[in-house]
Amino acid sequence: MRIALAVLRRDRRSQVATVLVALGVMIAVSLVLWLLAAPNGLQARADRTAWRDVHTNADGRSTISVAMTRDSYRGLVIERWDVARNEPGDVPVAKGITRYPEAGEVLLSPALADLVREAPAENLGNRFPGTVIAELGPEALKYDGELVAIVGNDAVSNGDRTTGLANAHASYTDDYKGLLYLLTRVGLVVLVVPCLVLVASAARLTAAKRERRLAALRLAGASPRQVIVMTAIETAVGAVVGSALGVLLAQPFSHITAKIPWEGGTWYPGDFVPDPAVTITVALLAPVLVVGAAIMGLRRVVKQPLAAEQKRKVRSWRLLMIAGAIGVFFLGITYAQQGGGGDRFTVVLTGLGAVAFALVLAGPVVTAWVGRFFVGRWRRPSTLLAGRRLSGDPVAAFRGSAGVVIAVFTGSMALTMLPGLESTVPGRDTTWKADAIVAEQVGVDVTPLRLVTSAPIVTMLDGGLGNGDPDHYGYNVLVGRCADVARVMDLKCADGPAVYAPGKPRWDHFRASSTDGELRAQLPAQYETRPFTPTGRVEAVIDPELLPAVQGKVSLVGVPTTPENREAVHTAMIRALPGAPLSDEARGLRGDTLTEDLRRATVIGLSIAAVLGGIGAAVAAAGSVIDRRRTFGALIAAGTPIRVLAHALRREVVLPVFAVTIAACAAGIVVGLGLLTLARGLMGGEDLPLTPWVAAPVGVGVLVALVAALACGPVLRGISPRDYAAE
Repeated sequence: MRIALAVLRRDRRSQVATVLVALGVMIAVSLVLWLLAAPNGLQARADRTAWRDVHTNADGRSTISVAMTRDSYRGLVIERWDVARNEPGDVPVAKGITRYPEAGEVLLSPALADLVREAPAENLGNRFPGTVIAELGPEALKYDGELVAIVGNDAVSNGDRTTGLANAHASYTDDYKGLLYLLTRVGLVVLVVPCLVLVASAARLTAAKRERRLAALRLAGASPRQVIVMTAIETAVGAVVGSALGVLLAQPFSHITAKIPWEGGTWYPGDFVPDPAVTITVALLAPVLVVGAAIMGLRRVVKQPLAAEQKRKVRSWRLLMIAGAIGVFFLGITYAQQGGGGDRFTVVLTGLGAVAFALVLAGPVVTAWVGRFFVGRWRRPSTLLAGRRLSGDPVAAFRGSAGVVIAVFTGSMALTMLPGLESTVPGRDTTWKADAIVAEQVGVDVTPLRLVTSAPIVTMLDGGLGNGDPDHYGYNVLVGRCADVARVMDLKCADGPAVYAPGKPRWDHFRASSTDGELRAQLPAQYETRPFTPTGRVEAVIDPELLPAVQGKVSLVGVPTTPENREAVHTAMIRALPGAPLSDEARGLRGDTLTEDLRRATVIGLSIAAVLGGIGAAVAAAGSVIDRRRTFGALIAAGTPIRVLAHALRREVVLPVFAVTIAACAAGIVVGLGLLTLARGLMGGEDLPLTPWVAAPVGVGVLVALVAALACGPVLRGISPRDYAAE
């Protein structure tokens, strides 16, 4: 122990290595704690909004009926909950809900209450008829600023029966149909691996000099235990300090993370806080792993001190580990598609982590191949020096590239998944004009709407065309007068009844989409077909004169608006057509929010992976120069220009990165397609789009490695022939 402490006090290179170990462990611990706090944040939101899961609340009784609809106001999404009693008695409510609102009473979130007070009543306030009895507390909201309303009614015809507005069972795995749960676990796995690479790179700083010193001590009579204790003390000093700093850094890090929006709003400050048990475990485990990695590297010194300078060889069988890991991954995909519950992703994540580690383990094999290739075909001295290094000690040469390779793997995987996930997001309904508001599933008389608005009202009936088979009505059509429908849809009309379609429909049997009974009709044998280009889900428009059996039937009501009266018309339709969902911007706004969340998560994850990979590469590259200080001193003493050595060092870093990142990019695409298949099973959709951007991480990885290699310059310029003489 005294020898180890004396080395730390007097050897400047050991002191630098200890500082770098502390910094590496600090970054890794703070990042891991941040990643492990994400489930806590999601669970905290789920706990606050558990009262909204009315299906879980139901226990065979039907105290109340609840109907949820999404509304919008000036680009903001409003969640509205209409409630009504089915039987007398107490109705349990969750924290943050003052009491159950009876008919004619309303509860609003603070942000929505502010909007209602500021906006004219005909634009917003009239959507929530009744007396505002209280505001919802933060315990019942996802985030500060969420717009939520609970409106008491005499009856809710289209609601779900339940026992109350309280729920003790909450799970964030239901958000976005389990997609969020999967993505957080994937991010945890792919970002923990570069953290471990960074810690390992820091732990291996000055490893060559330490091995020579310890080998000399072993030959002088030191026991294996003494050698191990000295190494553990040298490494533990920096690791323990770094772990403590990482725990301290995690606290402000969590407050910064709380400002990142998700699902439309930011987080409460206490959401992103890891459990104390998790914090203690990570804080203790990080130094243990660093010390363990340093001790594992002493096997040759302990067993064969005279062989400490020998370079380690690598075997080609390491490449088979990639195939095995991908096999485990796809086995997990199959299991997850067939299983249920949160644990169904365990095998998938295990396979994902195995693929990342397999790339790191197989990297030295490719590095050795690259080195032998350039040794046989060198044209410049720097290329020969780099090739000798890569082929002679591929394990050490690849160490600086490991983090970059994982970053490329992560980037290719994310860029493979992102376009496919975006295509599953429910987007805006392009069927209607941008200035139109359309109410769907209308089951009431529209006369009250005509009494409260002077805007033109378009009545329509939606349904499908088929061949008469009850299960074959897949051609979506709309029945309505062309001149009226053209007010809310892009449609060019002409005189006389006709069918507006891209071509003559193959079928002539019509069935309405209404759920209150079977409504059927048949097109005449002869009718005129006029051109129509669908822009949404409606594939044809039929004038009602061609289907006299359904004239006067209404299931859709559309109203064209202007910027001045849009909100007033919106409010009037909600009051006059209760329970009819509006195909307004709420659906598109939710889709836009999810798309922004996916892109933001991708950018943050790739940025962290790139930074970790770059730092790991810089630390390892600088460490390789420190380890070979005597070799570089001898080359400089022999007349080798520092410029040639600098070029050789850059080639040492960039060449294996370029070779291995191609394989990492291919593995990322394969894994990304597997995860996309699983995610599409959760969200829906069939196509698996690929874009040329999936190969972009290769170029970025090489650039990051080149920038990291520049870190060798200051260390190399500090070497002189005196270093060789001193050794």
